[in-house]
Amino acid sequence: MAKSIPALVTPEVLQWARSLDRISVEEIAQKLKVDVAKIQSWEDGSENPSLVQAKALAKQYRVPFAYLYLPDTPQKIKRLDKVDYRTFGNWGPMDMSREFRWFLRDIEERRDNMFKLYTDAEIEAKPFTTNISADISEETFAMHIRQFLGLTKEIQAKFRKPEVALSYCISKLESEDFLIFQAAKIDPSEMRGLSVAYETFPIIALNRKDESSARLFTLFHELVHILSRTSGICNDMSQEKSSQNQLELFCNKVAGFALVPQDLLAQNKNIPLIRQYGLDDIYVNAIARDFAVSREVILHRLWDIGIVDRKTYFDTLNRYSEEYMAYKSKKKQDGFLPPALDKGTQVGKLYTKAVMSAYYADKLTPREASNYLLGLRVKHFGAIERWCY
Repeated sequence: MAKSIPALVTPEVLQWARSLDRISVEEIAQKLKVDVAKIQSWEDGSENPSLVQAKALAKQYRVPFAYLYLPDTPQKIKRLDKVDYRTFGNWGPMDMSREFRWFLRDIEERRDNMFKLYTDAEIEAKPFTTNISADISEETFAMHIRQFLGLTKEIQAKFRKPEVALSYCISKLESEDFLIFQAAKIDPSEMRGLSVAYETFPIIALNRKDESSARLFTLFHELVHILSRTSGICNDMSQEKSSQNQLELFCNKVAGFALVPQDLLAQNKNIPLIRQYGLDDIYVNAIARDFAVSREVILHRLWDIGIVDRKTYFDTLNRYSEEYMAYKSKKKQDGFLPPALDKGTQVGKLYTKAVMSAYYADKLTPREASNYLLGLRVKHFGAIERWCY
């Protein structure tokens, strides 16, 4: 049997790479099917991994293989504690799935890429200076959000579908140099959305596994966090006090008021019909189309203004939940997306435009541009450019 070729990697870099996503020694040992002691020996320099094992380590750590041969750890270190990510259960990075940890690191790297791309293109990023206190009423905060998005009654009436409303709102935020990302491989139970209120290139991330209506609500929820400078990770968008801390409940209420303002709801032609004939899915669905939101959002707003009582609300909400679960069980999982649309929706149009501009200006090589766009092949560059514009 041929002797394996040792990889003369730097032990300190191995430790650094593993720490990027807080991967435990036990976890990586299990992935490579070696003893924990073997991993430790590589990291203390008493032994060297084989070439095959070193490549496997680089793949698991998601760092370039060549990094492992650097004489010291790279200066540009990405760590999960760079931002105070917060969740309802106050769980930390060690409780996150690896996909989630990778995603957190990736979105920070994309933001760093944007600084480089804008600097090379001599573009000055728009500073984000808006700061709204969370001490004001939900209705007043919601009004500020609609003003920030330029969302008028007339514009909203044209949407009819949540996906159209979502596209409009994302476009508005990207015009203000917000980075809007969408996770493709994270379970919604772990993350529905997250926000990081940076003063330049603030980040909002959504979960692409959610329906468009859910992502629209999450976008508004996270925008409350951004505008009030309270970054966080959210995995629960219900509006019940039993499952929320006060800030999250506030964000959800503001999102509901912003999407369905009370004065516009009261003017809707279906409200008198509900008062006269009682709650009916026909009326709820019609109102949902008028505001381009989910029927769950409308149902809660009807409860807010006293059109339906608590029992009717929860009975109907439970039925909607059961119907949705039945729909999800029949729906095809992970339907095919064209490569350009798949990668583009994950990184957003603002980021994609910056990458493609740098590529056509010969500031990025084809390989670099591909890496920036999640490995999108060069043959799909034309398609992603058309998607952007």
